Amino acid sequence: MKKKQYLGIAFTLVLLSLAWMFITPILFPGAQADSVQEAPHRGFYAPDFTLSSPQGNAHALSDYQGSPVLVFFWASWCSICRSVMPGLERVYQDFSEQGFTILAVNTQDVTNAGTNYFKDRGYSYTLLLDNNGLVANQYRMHALPTSVLIGPDGIITDVVIGSGMSEGFLRVRLMDLLAEGGD
Repeated sequence: MKKKQYLGIAFTLVLLSLAWMFITPILFPGAQADSVQEAPHRGFYAPDFTLSSPQGNAHALSDYQGSPVLVFFWASWCSICRSVMPGLERVYQDFSEQGFTILAVNTQDVTNAGTNYFKDRGYSYTLLLDNNGLVANQYRMHALPTSVLIGPDGIITDVVIGSGMSEGFLRVRLMDLLAEGGD
């Protein structure tokens, strides 16, 4: 009797599993495995985007092709973001004449808090507004800060989540990128 019960339970589980496999794409069309998009990562081209500055000027990532670019996703309420930004400013001041650009993409700020914070601190690199989060979503950003360092060829060289994009790390990576470009 035990063997028949065991086989009956196993047969029922198999039928339920098969039914679930066929019903899942109907109930959850966005959950199909082939529709999953990966986050941009090292060795691949950075997805292009266009965002506006607080002054309304449009900036496309492709406008900076041929120069190293740091795309820095941040928000004014993010304490780690705020602690990293002064070091980014120093690196920007030292390397901007060699073509290096920082695109500070403010996301998840619902008011002018990001713009005000940026202006109050006197940062001179480019501030862009991602008010609807489309670019953050395009880059699969899940935590702040997220830093994406892009080489002059448009290929991502580093993706750093959190405070790992320190001033020293960025300086070393830029020296490497600029030395490669000069060969």
